[in-house]
Amino acid sequence: MEETERPHAGKGKKKPLSQPRVFVPLILVTLGLIFGLVWWRYWANFVYTEDAQVDAHLLIISSPLPAYIAQLYVDEGNDVTKGQPLATVILSNIVTEKDLKSAHANANTQYERAKNAVDVLTAQLLDAKRNEQRLERVYRKGGTSEQGLLDAKTRYEVLKSEYNTAQATLGFAKTILDATRSRLAGIVLKSPINGRVSQRYANLGQNMAPGEPIFGLVDLKDVWIEANVKETHVGTVRPGQKVDIDVDTYPGVSFTGTVLHVESATIGAYSVIPSENPSGTFIKIVQRVPVKIVVDTMGYTLRPGMSVEVKIHTRKFSWL
Repeated sequence: MEETERPHAGKGKKKPLSQPRVFVPLILVTLGLIFGLVWWRYWANFVYTEDAQVDAHLLIISSPLPAYIAQLYVDEGNDVTKGQPLATVILSNIVTEKDLKSAHANANTQYERAKNAVDVLTAQLLDAKRNEQRLERVYRKGGTSEQGLLDAKTRYEVLKSEYNTAQATLGFAKTILDATRSRLAGIVLKSPINGRVSQRYANLGQNMAPGEPIFGLVDLKDVWIEANVKETHVGTVRPGQKVDIDVDTYPGVSFTGTVLHVESATIGAYSVIPSENPSGTFIKIVQRVPVKIVVDTMGYTLRPGMSVEVKIHTRKFSWL
């Protein structure tokens, strides 16, 4: 009797998921989704922008009255200290007594205004420092939040920056006031800050008009980052947040910083040409809000205008 061979059910057939043309794309899609989720969750904790640069206080030294450059003591690239002579000017003979009195009155007004600003900021700075020290003691005892202490520290740093600027303005106003008190030769223009001569606009023997720049000074030890953040992202930016900074001039060097404050208006609000037009057409443009960032230079020289990239830590990293 011949044996009948019974075909085994399913023999030679493969499950669909076991076939390479099925499970390989499935694995790739799964890995892609996982990578995309991780990437999205990672960047959800930061605000990133390339629209940022190094900034610093730039001061222009000029003569308050028509003057003749009798002597120049420094040149471009020279380091200067506060009170160091920069140039000696002779007031031109075309200045009348009426012009001199008017210039003296204006200079005195500017000096008094600058002096009052320094006095007010001195008192505010002292109060801010005392408040910071008080909150530090209270924070150690658990009587206040970390954010409250951080706000006090941020206010102190903002006032300190404003105080330094007011001091420089006062020194320059004092120089102008002293110049208007005499028409004799030998009026010395002095540096109001410790810094460096970034630009020399005048030459020896040149006649200068009132307010025409003679020197441009910059304080390279008091620099910060000015980052222009999109208005759609700036809502999560707060003073005190940590910042990772990459400077194009120093590739491979990672700088760190802290958000000092967020400006109260967008860049477009200060534009000379308004964005509105009478034709009735409107194009929505994402505005940018300036964010001031204090940077740790780590001994490197950061010059105003250098391009940087910033990554602001808007919240603590979390996978969920």
